[in-house]
Amino acid sequence: MPDFLISPCLQPNGNCHLPGVVCKSYTKNTRFGICDDPQPSTTPAYIKLYHPDDWIATINNPAAKNIMFKAIDNCVPLIRVNGEPESRCDGLLEFEGNLIFIELKDRDSKGWLSKGRQQLTITIRAFVANHNKDDFNWQFGYVCNKQRPLAVTGINTEVQTFKDETSVILGNRGLLLKAERTITI
Repeated sequence: MPDFLISPCLQPNGNCHLPGVVCKSYTKNTRFGICDDPQPSTTPAYIKLYHPDDWIATINNPAAKNIMFKAIDNCVPLIRVNGEPESRCDGLLEFEGNLIFIELKDRDSKGWLSKGRQQLTITIRAFVANHNKDDFNWQFGYVCNKQRPLAVTGINTEVQTFKDETSVILGNRGLLLKAERTITI
């Protein structure tokens, strides 16, 4: 069973063991970004403190809380029954026991929001299977698209689907899905 919060990851020959690759980092910066290398990337997403033009997601942290970013895609091994890797979101933010799951996109093609929602749901389901869900305050799921910073057609359907899916997983009223590039803590 994978542990989502440890570092380096337990994936044999995982990316987290490569020099220069950081799969878990902390910052108290009041503004920073989260980046992911272009497809087909084999390295995890990461925090970037400077060069906002490179950021896919912008994190505003006006209270300078200590925020952990933990990469999940290309880091935490999630395997399907057939042995193939499972689709998953890029990472999560944790601060003061709060969790925000993030999927990063850099594309203008159709279907990115639905695909991102599915990746978030798969990841949250796997997280809950491996961690006590009651140890955390579940905040949001974000799909951040660098090329589509504004709301998209069909967002209401995706928001409701995500809320319904996560309510079953978490045993509560579910999480709100946001399709925004800026996350304010």
